[in-house]
Amino acid sequence: MPIDPISQNIVHLFNNEPVTTEKSNPAGTDGHFANILTEAITTARENDAADKASMLGLLMGESDDLSSLLIDAQKAELSLQLALQIRNKVIDAYNEVMRMSV
Repeated sequence: MPIDPISQNIVHLFNNEPVTTEKSNPAGTDGHFANILTEAITTARENDAADKASMLGLLMGESDDLSSLLIDAQKAELSLQLALQIRNKVIDAYNEVMRMSV
């Protein structure tokens, strides 16, 4: 997600021009918290499914590659931790907005 410098938006405010936020987004997401969180959860699910498939293959005797099992387990753990941290940041931001006085 690209971060725009704040100075670009300040110039528009001083000139009473509308601030445009249209950007080309090659990743396909528009940068909303919900989309970022959904993408992180989807990645966590995919990595967890790959980890379970590797573990099941090892238990059934179809594979003897222990290193790929450990790598899949680490990927699943890291993607879950990332999804949880994104969720925590979203909740913290929501709580901060709710504490603001208008």
